[in-house]
Amino acid sequence: MKKISLVLLLFLSVAACNPSHKKQLNFSLKGLYPEKVEIKSYGNALFSLDTNNFKTALESIKDDYIYFLDGDLNDSSNLNQIYNFVTDTLLISMYNRSQQVYPDLKTIENELTSGLRRFHYYFPEINLPEFYTYISGIDFEAPVLTDGNAMVIALDCYLGAEETIYKKMGIPNYISNRMTSSHLVNDVFKTFYSTYFETDKQSKTILDEMIKAGKQYYFLEAMQPDLPDHLLIGYSKEQLDWLKAHEGDVWAFLVGEQMLYANDFQKFRKLFGDGPFTQDFSTEAPARIGEWVGWQIIRHYVKSNPEICIKKLIGIQDSQDILTDSRYRPKN
Repeated sequence: MKKISLVLLLFLSVAACNPSHKKQLNFSLKGLYPEKVEIKSYGNALFSLDTNNFKTALESIKDDYIYFLDGDLNDSSNLNQIYNFVTDTLLISMYNRSQQVYPDLKTIENELTSGLRRFHYYFPEINLPEFYTYISGIDFEAPVLTDGNAMVIALDCYLGAEETIYKKMGIPNYISNRMTSSHLVNDVFKTFYSTYFETDKQSKTILDEMIKAGKQYYFLEAMQPDLPDHLLIGYSKEQLDWLKAHEGDVWAFLVGEQMLYANDFQKFRKLFGDGPFTQDFSTEAPARIGEWVGWQIIRHYVKSNPEICIKKLIGIQDSQDILTDSRYRPKN
């Protein structure tokens, strides 16, 4: 990865938290690192191999894709496992379908480059990984994986909400609606957040969980300020419109039912569990309402405290202080 001097590193760390230097999330990216992100397609390399001379063909790509091919290719069990993968008819069809949806990766590379320039601006001390796409067999529960050095994206998890194979697999609509090209880069930055900033500390109250989620969505917003809110949080436009129209009612319910300081599994599940809707409100109300409310609290907090940059925000642990200082009091 590109090296920068200690002086420049210190300058960028200070500048990223200087409100006079950056007052808005959307700022010029000209001259920022990285200049261009390249995504390597392991799927293309693997499924294009000559299966009649498989071991030799596989060895020819091993150095470029060592993240996937670190096993001993002289071991017949390793070789057979990869061969069975490449010749699986379902996986071949997923690869072919991904080629139709993504004839090239230029759009993804451009979106990722913009976001990573922002990421490196805020967090210059974190080295950026190499990026790969691959065919996962539709591992939709973990479509983006990383070990810190490489980040791999399951391209077959982003074929579009109406993809036939998703319906045949019985993937619920509220999940497949997020399995689109518009959600891909957002999921990459979710993985960045969970890798570098999420802690194992368990939330004691619903408010804690709200603030925890709100920080993540504000981070996603900072990395992709032009991405519409409904895509950032994984809702439909109609679901987001419902929340905006009923924001005051939702807040009144949470306060009136004394839910903010509750520590009850059933209440957590109602407010943060994924699903088609939130039954306590309406079939039009999306799931994960607690996450959305937390995001709005964080937005109000940053607006009320413009000296707080995203790096400092992530480190603040007192949820009550954030709520109090946010002055979040929505009304319809």
